[in-house]
Amino acid sequence: MSTVVVTGGAGGIGMAICRRVVEAGHLAVAADVAVAIEAHGGADEPGVSFVEMDVTDRASIERAVASIVAEGHTVTGLVNCAGVLRDTFLGSLSDDDMRFMFEVNVAGMARVTDVVAPHLVDGGAIVNIGSLTGQMGRFVGASVYGATKAGVAGYTRYLAMELAPRGIRVNNVAPGVIDLPMSRSMDAISGGPVESAKHVPLGRLGTAEEVAEVVEFLLSSRASYVTAQTLLVDGGFIAW
Repeated sequence: MSTVVVTGGAGGIGMAICRRVVEAGHLAVAADVAVAIEAHGGADEPGVSFVEMDVTDRASIERAVASIVAEGHTVTGLVNCAGVLRDTFLGSLSDDDMRFMFEVNVAGMARVTDVVAPHLVDGGAIVNIGSLTGQMGRFVGASVYGATKAGVAGYTRYLAMELAPRGIRVNNVAPGVIDLPMSRSMDAISGGPVESAKHVPLGRLGTAEEVAEVVEFLLSSRASYVTAQTLLVDGGFIAW
């Protein structure tokens, strides 16, 4: 059976993607750091297996992918969902926070793809998880995070061109304000989740499941002629 590898798979959006992939008839491998897997609680997730992976450590990625391949999985999809957000307000920039965001959000995505791509079947698909912050600048204090997510969009376009000869499609899903724990920079525009919803034309925050639905579509043959695209899942937030 076909398998989709999801980095950051033990998190809110990552696990929603894993579950949606399983509903679509695939197996899912939730690849994440040990503390995130433990925080998930080790609950039984039918069709989902867990593997420890630190996207900042190539050796960790190679061990994880080797174990996936050794178990006989046919990898048809990769979702680069691992990501971190740290506030970077001017005047209080932390070099460690900036490095960490680039290491996970951009370099980590590239490392994982570099290791997984040779095992990905021709005609498969990759979906990177970006953010509306990579498309606009309304969140004060999220400048460096937004820069990393703009990097995700750029990487997606280049990778799509490189993998097109193998029929592998690469797309970027950019969520808007999702109903998950937020940082101060995400709250700064309006003062919290309730106020944030007032800035969304649809009048509410998005859900992890709504993001997962779009990801599953892009992984599937229903999106067979879609590649190198960034698809916003933001309730219309960026339109005004």
